[in-house]
Amino acid sequence: MTPSAPEPDPRGRRSGLHRELPPGLGDLLPEAAGQFFSLRRKLLLAMGRWGYRPTVPPLLEHAEVFSRAQPDAADEAAYYRLVDRTTGHVLAIRPDFTPQIARMAASRFARASLPLRLCYEGPVVRHVQAQKGRSRELHQVGAELLGVVDPEADAEAIALVTALLAEAGVGGFKVDVGQVEFFRGILLGCELQPDRVDLLVGSVARKDLSELQVLLEDLPVPDGKKRLLAELPLLAGGVEVLDRASALVESDHSRSALENLAQVVSYVEMHGLAHHLTIDLGELRGIDYHTGVIFEAFVHPLGTALCRGGRYDRLLARYGLDLPATGFSLDLLAVTEALRLQGAAPPPPSGVFIVNFRASRSQALGLARRLRSRSVPAARDLTRRPLEHSLEHAREQGFRWAAVLGGEGCSEDEAVLVDLGTGERRALALDELPRHTAEE
Repeated sequence: MTPSAPEPDPRGRRSGLHRELPPGLGDLLPEAAGQFFSLRRKLLLAMGRWGYRPTVPPLLEHAEVFSRAQPDAADEAAYYRLVDRTTGHVLAIRPDFTPQIARMAASRFARASLPLRLCYEGPVVRHVQAQKGRSRELHQVGAELLGVVDPEADAEAIALVTALLAEAGVGGFKVDVGQVEFFRGILLGCELQPDRVDLLVGSVARKDLSELQVLLEDLPVPDGKKRLLAELPLLAGGVEVLDRASALVESDHSRSALENLAQVVSYVEMHGLAHHLTIDLGELRGIDYHTGVIFEAFVHPLGTALCRGGRYDRLLARYGLDLPATGFSLDLLAVTEALRLQGAAPPPPSGVFIVNFRASRSQALGLARRLRSRSVPAARDLTRRPLEHSLEHAREQGFRWAAVLGGEGCSEDEAVLVDLGTGERRALALDELPRHTAEE
């Protein structure tokens, strides 16, 4: 979501107000917000159909909840903290839902039967360096599947996020699937310093072959492993990647990871969704956090991921409940922007704008009440002005019809219904108008 440039204020408000948003934040204006709300509702209902139950964690938590999941000091600097004036405890604004789900599982569901299927939606706020395309506030929709290590669980997470993106109407997206244990298996027996591993992970993830080649020359790693590491950024594509990797691999650990990934892909295929997948064994995001299959979804031309997810079997033990887990978070604002870039049609005009020229307001207010009782949006024109000005305002506000009371061509018990798209006008009884607009 890109903030729009501020427009001149014709009402001359005082100049001391910051009218530009802080970097990395943006507004959703009515048309985009309408699509956002519709999309959010659709995705929450879809997760419910897969058996995921909603949770609503608070926006503020004790900072410890998040530091347990992100013990590294650099990670802690990525979220906003403040001191609670009531207790003196350090609180944090939520940078991620998963630690809250882990805390909730350990404290609220410690004796629950397994597996647990939980979902959520809401904002997360993170500190990021100011740069193009980075947002401080995301709005996530996500799901967590806790208490089972079967590869079908990983496949369910991938299939669910794939089904959500398809239902949202995003076209041409791909879900990149990797397996971090494959990489760990390559390095088994190699005594590498953490900083060297970080450099290696970075060059593989960026698919920088020249940088990787230079780095491998100085690594104390057997030649066979060097050849496999040099190939790692190229091990991306369809299911044939699994056969190519299997011919290169030497470690039983890596071979098991490949077998696990093959099972996951086969189960996604049983969901009828494998055509959205791309296998990428050079995908090493979150290698210190994830413990198996990982995945991300992308779509052209959006430069940011639509979702991220994967297996994280070590996290819940930090909260006192040692359970395996897999899940994902989907960036709802990124999905909304992807739909905009793909030319998705905005929500069609709907509802009735009521224009009243009669001395009494009772009929107009009664009509609004009856329309809303039929789930038809209705609003009153509270400004006295020429009819054509009211109709133009109604179009600008996204209404489908205008109902004019007291205009020419209608009796006391009628209103003129104006189709704001075509301009067609007809007189209808006030009692008939709610049914007519609800059917339309």
